[in-house]
Amino acid sequence: MNRRINYFDRIVVLVVGLLILAGGVWAVGLYFDLPLSQRLTDFIDFPAWRAAPDQSWFDWALAGIMLVSAVLGGWLIALNVRRYRLSRVVSPASDDSGTIALNLATLAGAIAKELEEHPRVDSVLHSVVTHWDRPTMTITVRARPGADVLALRETLEASEREFRAATPGIEVDTVYKLHLLPPER
Repeated sequence: MNRRINYFDRIVVLVVGLLILAGGVWAVGLYFDLPLSQRLTDFIDFPAWRAAPDQSWFDWALAGIMLVSAVLGGWLIALNVRRYRLSRVVSPASDDSGTIALNLATLAGAIAKELEEHPRVDSVLHSVVTHWDRPTMTITVRARPGADVLALRETLEASEREFRAATPGIEVDTVYKLHLLPPER
């Protein structure tokens, strides 16, 4: 996820939360007859609010609010559901004579294929995405019950060393996840 999107999401949640909290405090204040809550209530023109649905503009205002809300909601959903896939990274060994570009997804697939050959590994999933503005390669190993975790860990560490030796200077974060499947009953 992008930092700006994350901060924007947090601001939206904060503003909505503060509005809901203010409404709740106002309602509790009305229940306990607090003077501030009563003064805020006095500013409301109740006859105008009751007469609003009878006005000719009311249906158009509701339709406009609904349309704007639907567009904003769709935009927020699309912004947060967007995939941040990363395909190629440029090697720092590139110079004026040429550019060296590596496809990290292909490398992650090769690592996953090699790890699947381990005797107690059931499957390996891989993904390469931009996470917090950093290229991140994630390898998820699903191992069968009874797998030797220490041996799998050594295999993952060896795989990481091989990856770093093959891609010197490439800045990519690697995450290895080891999931042990539940035992069969």
